[in-house]
Amino acid sequence: MLKRKIVYLFFFCVTITSSAQDSFDSIDTLVMLNEVSINSYRFDQFSEGSKHQQIDSLSKSNHFSSSLAEALNSLSTLYLKSYGYNGNTTVSLRGTTAAQTAILWNGINLQDPLNGGTNLELIPLQVIDKISIQYGGSGALYGSGAIGGAILMESKATFSSGQKAAIELGTGSFGSYSAYAAIHNGGKKIASSIRIFYRQAENDFPFINTQQFGHPKMKLSNSASEYIGLSQDSRFWIAKNQQINTHLWLQRTNRELPPNMSALVSKQSQKDDVLRFTADYTLTKTKMDWMLRAAFLSSKLNFNDSLSGVFAEHKSQSAILETEVNYKTRDNHLANLGIHERIDWGVSSNIANKSQRNNLALLLNYKIWTPDKSLQFSTSLRQELIDNAWSEPTPTIGFNYHFKNHFQLSGKIARNYRQPTFNDLFWQGGFAKGNPDLHAETAWAEDLAIQYFRSENLNSYNFSITAFNSYVKNLILWIPVEGIWMPMNQKEVWARGLEVDFKFHRKTDKARLGLEIHYSYNPSTIEKKAENESSEILKKQLIYTPKQQAKALLTLEYKKYQSSIEQLFVGKRYTVADNSSWLKSYGLTNIILKKSFSKNNYDYGIGFRLNNLFNQKYQSMRSYVLPGRNFQLNIYFNFI
Repeated sequence: MLKRKIVYLFFFCVTITSSAQDSFDSIDTLVMLNEVSINSYRFDQFSEGSKHQQIDSLSKSNHFSSSLAEALNSLSTLYLKSYGYNGNTTVSLRGTTAAQTAILWNGINLQDPLNGGTNLELIPLQVIDKISIQYGGSGALYGSGAIGGAILMESKATFSSGQKAAIELGTGSFGSYSAYAAIHNGGKKIASSIRIFYRQAENDFPFINTQQFGHPKMKLSNSASEYIGLSQDSRFWIAKNQQINTHLWLQRTNRELPPNMSALVSKQSQKDDVLRFTADYTLTKTKMDWMLRAAFLSSKLNFNDSLSGVFAEHKSQSAILETEVNYKTRDNHLANLGIHERIDWGVSSNIANKSQRNNLALLLNYKIWTPDKSLQFSTSLRQELIDNAWSEPTPTIGFNYHFKNHFQLSGKIARNYRQPTFNDLFWQGGFAKGNPDLHAETAWAEDLAIQYFRSENLNSYNFSITAFNSYVKNLILWIPVEGIWMPMNQKEVWARGLEVDFKFHRKTDKARLGLEIHYSYNPSTIEKKAENESSEILKKQLIYTPKQQAKALLTLEYKKYQSSIEQLFVGKRYTVADNSSWLKSYGLTNIILKKSFSKNNYDYGIGFRLNNLFNQKYQSMRSYVLPGRNFQLNIYFNFI
């Protein structure tokens, strides 16, 4: 039934868009001002001193029919904690937990108010046009949950791009099939983009069960999955300096949850439904622009275990209203003032009453730069009123300094925080109980980076070294208290390290060569333990946090041919707090081959991806298996 509704909605939106396109474009042409991406304006303009990594369109296109988790795992030094196929996949950025990395879609934080997490495996790449990562916390810009950093996703329609359509079909190992269709309509005053995506897989891959006697060869069972969804983006010039943008994202996921290696059978399944909508109005003038945005998020999770007779339902909703003013006080001064109101609701089988949180945030950002822009300095301050109680302010100060000889020095100091989730505060049942007296997790973080960049003739180089430091206090940990598990603010963690990034590109008339290398060294240790924990865990590396990671991407394009090699290395990860047990380091090699063709008003192509070339046996989380060698094959058609 949902599939039918999505298809109906797809054709309805296409019809309305085409009709509106014709009527609006018949109006006399207006002179448009330069476009401003209001979704990321504050994040781009006031993030001096922060390290940014943007996933370019070529790297993104290598991950056809993939999720955001799969792309980030290959292209960044984020560590993805995967609980096997169909399980949750969460991110660890600079030694932080999943709830300490903000996930934003068109400026809206998607972290669930119930558990604080976002399952990156459930985010298809097809609904995202731009992906960027900010390393290091900036609570003043992003609010709660950005202690480690933020992942920023944007989707938008494009003006003056004409009418386009795209179809993509894919298949792969373990009974996987995918389909994607999109229509883009870009006029001078109205632009619209609508996309439908579908993916299913049996995921019944073979593996060696090292947790069972004799290490038998088995096939993963109870692991089928199905994803279906729709996204729609629209942009309207209602005057030469006024614009309205809307974004809609609907998705349903049905997943069987396979057993881990220590279990023999599983009959668990989970259904996830999401609805995400945001709309904003922008007024642009010579020295000022004003934004008003409203958003609504709804998430519903149904968990079923027919073996144990357990059924649980969890719902969360968020209503968001934001307004910001950007004002250029002088030629080299920029100010930003904002008020953000967010109301979260949560309903769960394990929460006695409907939970609600009202968060009112006041923002002040200011930026100044020299006439030649060699020195840029910004400062930000966020103050929140949470359920009529003032939180501690979160300031940030950062700078970028460009030397004349291709070098740049950057630095930042920021205070960051994370509010307890509804589960932390109000959970009931299963020998566990929430703690309404919890304090927010807090952290001071510092970054310092040196960067060298140069472009000459056919070559371009970019090399950077970043040192970072973060100390987290009031870390929320669930511990047993008189036989009942409760969350307490009793731990402190020190995360620090170095990140090295190198990019090289060479481009000629017929060929392009690209090389990217990313390396991170990240000690993250427990500096203060909980009352019931052994002193043996002090100064030890956090569990499932590798000290070392490296990722590399080599790409060669010649005429209509393209080949790429992705190489991943993940260091040893400890599985217990005293570091007495661990998972071995591993390396993965992936190969991508593509060929494109052009004819008349359309182009088409074929892509082949071979993952885990050397059939490496590895685990991200202990006892949760991941597949060996596997492939993906896709064909696409673009119509202009």
